Amino acid sequence: MTAAGQSLTLENIVHRYGASLAVDHVSLDIEAGELVALLGPSGCGKTTLLRIIAGFIAQTSGQVTVGGKRIDALPPNRRNIGIVFQNYALFPHMTVAENVGYGLAARGTDRAAAARRTAEMLDLVKLGHLADRLTRQLSGGQQQRVALARALAIEPRVLLLDEPFSALDKSLRLDMQIEIKRIQRAAGTTAIIVTHDQEEALGMADRVAVLSHGRLEQFAPPSAVYDAPATYFVNQFVGTANVFAGTLESQDTAQACVRLDDGSALATRAPAQSLPLGAGVVACVRPENLQLCAAGEGVPATVELGMPLGATIVHELVTPGGQRLKLAEPRSPGMQPRPAGTAVWVRPLSAASVSVFATP
Repeated sequence: MTAAGQSLTLENIVHRYGASLAVDHVSLDIEAGELVALLGPSGCGKTTLLRIIAGFIAQTSGQVTVGGKRIDALPPNRRNIGIVFQNYALFPHMTVAENVGYGLAARGTDRAAAARRTAEMLDLVKLGHLADRLTRQLSGGQQQRVALARALAIEPRVLLLDEPFSALDKSLRLDMQIEIKRIQRAAGTTAIIVTHDQEEALGMADRVAVLSHGRLEQFAPPSAVYDAPATYFVNQFVGTANVFAGTLESQDTAQACVRLDDGSALATRAPAQSLPLGAGVVACVRPENLQLCAAGEGVPATVELGMPLGATIVHELVTPGGQRLKLAEPRSPGMQPRPAGTAVWVRPLSAASVSVFATP
């Protein structure tokens, strides 16, 4: 199957609902065949952007380009964009094959060609054996694959997925995430998935666009979003982090030194955004990047609680100053959490594992 996807560019998109600013000058360059996640909390503007791309609403300003051509003036039915809705929007009185071929029939595609394309899509989503079954007789995962096959049947230039896993049981979500990524890769379609689930975004996407209050906070590969968050919001929204307050004492292009409020010094990555020396800052380190060390080599703390979570044990610690920290360490077979009251010393794995931001 040849790649069907095309590049998508959002240039300085602004959208207002009355006096409310829903999208605030967002620009994205999405490559052909790429899977991008729009990630953020409710009300951040991600669904509004999806509706703008689909043509359901017209942006206040800015432009949308697909394959190098502006599509702002085109109605939804002429944009050749496939959509998988949150509730799948299948026709319950139609068979699986009739649902998949619906878009082709609506476009006046020759019956024989439509039948071939429908069969091809059902083979892609591994549902050919259910072609004659009514969609209401399918499981949630099967219905999702029918919706995906229907969206791909028209060979869309861009595929939009609006919270596609929200109706699925947790046990089925990972399987379907893997399946959709496999199908997207096989079809070569440019895809955008809207989600508020960080694990979903980080696991599926080639790049993640993190949004907050209509603004683009960061657009980068998942590893960069997690390991090197560009803003304090991204650091707090994606994953979990321990936060230490202090002042910026020194810095160069790669590293910095933060003088913590307890008087100790902490080596960190250079701030993502330029900050003056002496500025109030927060140094953030993720639980898995905090390690136990010899007495006197880090921050003293006491174990309050330990939770075994499968292959990991998460300990909640408290420092003499009352600050609560989380430390995650791999759990070997038979390993139990450290008893409450155990005295420990902790420090970051490296300066590169500590992010620094201006005090929020």
